[in-house]
Amino acid sequence: MAENTIPAHRELARIIPWNRYRDHISYSACNEDSASELAALQPGPGKRIVCICAGGGRVLNLLGNGAEEIWAVDVNPSQTHLLELKTTAIRRFDYDDYLQVLGVRTSERRLDLYDTLRPGLSPAAQSYFDARPKLVARGALYQGSLERFLDRYVSRLTRLVKGRWIDQLFRCTTVDEQAKILPHWNGFLFRFVAQTICREWFFGLFSRDPGFWRFIPPGIKLHERIFELIHRYLETHLARENPLLWLVFHGRYADEKVMPLYLQPEPFARIKATLATVRFEIIQGELGRVLEGAPAGHFDAYSISDISSYLSQPAFESTIDQVLRTARPEARFCSRGIFFHRTFHPEHLRHLDLDQALAQQLERDDHAMVHAFFPARVR
Repeated sequence: MAENTIPAHRELARIIPWNRYRDHISYSACNEDSASELAALQPGPGKRIVCICAGGGRVLNLLGNGAEEIWAVDVNPSQTHLLELKTTAIRRFDYDDYLQVLGVRTSERRLDLYDTLRPGLSPAAQSYFDARPKLVARGALYQGSLERFLDRYVSRLTRLVKGRWIDQLFRCTTVDEQAKILPHWNGFLFRFVAQTICREWFFGLFSRDPGFWRFIPPGIKLHERIFELIHRYLETHLARENPLLWLVFHGRYADEKVMPLYLQPEPFARIKATLATVRFEIIQGELGRVLEGAPAGHFDAYSISDISSYLSQPAFESTIDQVLRTARPEARFCSRGIFFHRTFHPEHLRHLDLDQALAQQLERDDHAMVHAFFPARVR
């Protein structure tokens, strides 16, 4: 794991002005592969879990395995409102209406469906979605800044340049078949377009991500690294089995058999059953400060996503302080980082047993393709 030295041109990004982002949804689908957290955390009945909201997918997928208690936390209130919408839709609707209201399936009834679930939302979430009828009518699942960026720019530009090749890629049913067409990925024009989309200035301008690359070590070119990691992934994994790649190249989940777990019928039924019994809290705030209000030795698992990529060093260290204070013995911990995981304070490492073999496996197989992992047990 590389040192978290920040390049000079990124120094101004040390303090993220979160208030600029609180009024819009940054992530609305589930662009991280929850299979990684499920493997690292081994959730199940009786477990008490802390999870970062983001698009809500990891929270719901952890719920699908059963739990005694889950705290879902996000600094951005738009993300917590979105999770309320998704969980209330699961509680209130059958599977078809659930997919309709979120936007997976075509529907002229979304505003009517929203009116049905609206009483189950908090006043703050009601006010948020009442003020954004177009977001609801279009299907909230695809209205995050990242999802709109993928739809409006990435999928359209790549299909304009390489549409027939992309269709061929997603028809491949074996890795050997895919390998035969993969060299065309490196054509000059396609590589130019793909790398332009992934450049910091383009990504920052159009994706409105508040801190994606803040702690990437000096000398790493964001556009080249993303391109290389996707290429490496496609050498051993099928594009057609990766939900995120459907978003990248098609702008939506065009194949319902390849969606995040919480959008599939059997996990939907399990989540609905768990929601009837679990102690479930959706909390807006910074994770470290939220955990200050939790009892010592309370939680069994922590899914903190890639917040290490966004937090200042003092905020990151104080968050890990609270994780260690509130963890039960042998609690499991899973953190992600973009390309590299920033280093932990030596005192924290004394209390965390990293599972290096699992970290390597997750980095190889995770559908998001760009993350390094720190899966560990708390001593």
